[in-house]
Amino acid sequence: MDCTRPGGSVTILGKTDPNRLVELRFGSISGERRILRSSLGGAKAADDFPAYAQAYLDGRLRLDEMIDRRLPLAAINDAFEDVERGDVIRAVVVMHE
Repeated sequence: MDCTRPGGSVTILGKTDPNRLVELRFGSISGERRILRSSLGGAKAADDFPAYAQAYLDGRLRLDEMIDRRLPLAAINDAFEDVERGDVIRAVVVMHE
């Protein structure tokens, strides 16, 4: 928030426990700064997800290049540790081989 220009916005991404408290300095929101939250990037799942799937199948949406690691469910804790260390950004859990 403190890095945002007066009148600017900060968008919070990601999921967490909805009961988790978030703290910030009151001065961080001075200057008419705004805090926004984005869920699914503003996508409407029923409308947009089929279009994303078709774009992937057509080769227009290159998802495979965005995956750093694929792993079995048994290694899920390793994946979380990799993310926490910053070794991987996007890991995909493969439920069957």
